[in-house]
Amino acid sequence: MKPVMLVRPPLGVLDDPGFWDEMKDAGIDEVAIQWMTVYDKRGDASSPAMLKGEDVHPRTLKAAGGKDAKGVPVGPFKPNASLYKDLKNWTPPDMPDAVNDQAKNLHAALTRAKSQGFKLWVMDDKGYHRIGSTGTGRPAQAAVSVLEPETPVYGGVRLQDTVANFPMFDYVVLDGPDYRWEIKPGHRDDIFVENFDDPHQRQFAQSIGLTIERVHQGRDNFKKRLTSLTPASVDDFVKNQSKGVGGYLWWTEDPAVADWVRYKQAAVEHVVRANVSEIRKRVPNIKVGTSSRVPAMTIMNGHNLRRERTFTDFQLPKEYWWLAVAGIRGTIANWILTLADWNPSIGEEGAARWFSAAFDVPLPSDYPASSYGKEATKQWFETTVRDQTRKMISEVGGVDRFVPFVGLEHFNLGWMSSTELRGLLAEMQAQGTKRYCYYTYNSIRPDDWKVIREFSRG
Repeated sequence: MKPVMLVRPPLGVLDDPGFWDEMKDAGIDEVAIQWMTVYDKRGDASSPAMLKGEDVHPRTLKAAGGKDAKGVPVGPFKPNASLYKDLKNWTPPDMPDAVNDQAKNLHAALTRAKSQGFKLWVMDDKGYHRIGSTGTGRPAQAAVSVLEPETPVYGGVRLQDTVANFPMFDYVVLDGPDYRWEIKPGHRDDIFVENFDDPHQRQFAQSIGLTIERVHQGRDNFKKRLTSLTPASVDDFVKNQSKGVGGYLWWTEDPAVADWVRYKQAAVEHVVRANVSEIRKRVPNIKVGTSSRVPAMTIMNGHNLRRERTFTDFQLPKEYWWLAVAGIRGTIANWILTLADWNPSIGEEGAARWFSAAFDVPLPSDYPASSYGKEATKQWFETTVRDQTRKMISEVGGVDRFVPFVGLEHFNLGWMSSTELRGLLAEMQAQGTKRYCYYTYNSIRPDDWKVIREFSRG
């Protein structure tokens, strides 16, 4: 079971022959690039930091020139202005003359890798190109709307421009979009403060027979249900309302809640389908994959993996099991502990019973949510991880279409141990997984690499 090794900038790592030798030695023959970026104004005190806190790999540090390296991310090629002339809200990153050598080195490194038999992937990085981000050193502006019609067009155009300059890519990965899936107040992804109200979303809601007011009503009504749980209602739900027809009737009992769920699924499918369509129109030979969260959370974030497999080549559900932002262990803990806080009479045990039944995910008795800060138990891998991995494989259409993201942290928070990585990869391998995309090379620690190499070498 081999990883597609994802590398985040600084991409000088790819100009290091030792990197490619390291991949070959581990039996790895596929490499992905997260952002096609080189750096201007390196060392300038006014430039932003090049590295993140989790960027600890020695080759990454060497390529940057040190942990405190600074530089402004810019494009590695001059954009073809004619491709973007009709776009109003998107500006491609320019390539200053000062970075010509970096761009040439990157092109030469990828050309050599291709000639040596490596398959190369690139991530759809349009989210980093809005005015005020790549090329300026300032944070990206928030997107006008998840349903902004220019966004998929820009994605296709930018990939067309990228492949015209770097024709060695075989695959592209689309990251998102996702609606939110957390309920903990103050969390970055709190569903109850999510704003759907913009002109593009209003227009889309109207096109499927809804209004944004109706969507907001459904979201708010769902919170009322979550804050009204009792021991009796939890017991009735688990025994009588959580499976099959009973589950369908519970989720549709409040028509506004059903419309909220329906809206999110329709909107995400619309955007993802449009992204894929624009890419196929402009770069017809590249294979396209989409990413999502674990199956338990797709009803919240809007993805329907069985439908998405009809217009993609492969899918990358996220086997992100850490205890922090974007990690499913953190999500489960946040749901259970928040439900217990909102409904004191049910306690953590009752909240766990409700969550497990509502989202069809088994939770082991020896590893309650309040213990998630400790090392995961063997039973947790054999229940929760096994269940969600099996469902991922089924929903994407089998192991040949299954290339899950695997990582150990986000933003240097909630790190999983190398022992937990071994437990995760063992479950994936036992279910027939052939490859996965490791996020990211930059953050690999020595013990993590030993585990990755152990599975890759077989």
